[in-house]
Amino acid sequence: MVGVETRDDYCGNGCQSQCGGGGGGDLGSIISSGKFDEMLKHRNDGGCPGKGFYTYNAFISAANAFPGFGTTGDAATRKKEIAAFFGQTSHETTGGWQTAPDGPYAWGYCFVKEQNPGAYCSPSSTYPCAGGKQYYGRGPVQLSWNYNYGQCGKAIGVDLLNNPDLVATDPVISFKTAIWFWMTAQSPKTLVPQRHHWELVTFQC
Repeated sequence: MVGVETRDDYCGNGCQSQCGGGGGGDLGSIISSGKFDEMLKHRNDGGCPGKGFYTYNAFISAANAFPGFGTTGDAATRKKEIAAFFGQTSHETTGGWQTAPDGPYAWGYCFVKEQNPGAYCSPSSTYPCAGGKQYYGRGPVQLSWNYNYGQCGKAIGVDLLNNPDLVATDPVISFKTAIWFWMTAQSPKTLVPQRHHWELVTFQC
């Protein structure tokens, strides 16, 4: 994990030419509640441990804390970013299998916690592991390791080092961790969101 510089920090003021212009606008115009349900159609199935956890309102509430998320560029560019975000996080949390109804990628957001958790504690004077806490994958992006919990918690104003389970029990915090990770520079990930798994999620105008 490298730094906590976001795309907005990188862009700064007056750099629309570098960052594709300032599209702005309401995120709800890019992804509606209906589209959210359509994309994540099996997230509330009985076999999904995350049933009822990931809600549209929690996503919108979390996204509102990140003004640069899905607001840069024209409508098509914004849709691509949101589609890429949901493609990646759906891949991280899928409960699908090769012959699953609607295909393996229609089962995104089925899991809240890592299926085979480990402690994921790395010695750190800046983000030391709290006694008895484990930093296995939780939430849409499966946030892992103490230094990620520490940096993310600092960025969103929540003590995740001492309370990592909040990522699996508070849906707004959970979405915030995913959006923070998406928006934050990490080696080798660049500041501009990568195009992983765009094919998994589509938007219709």
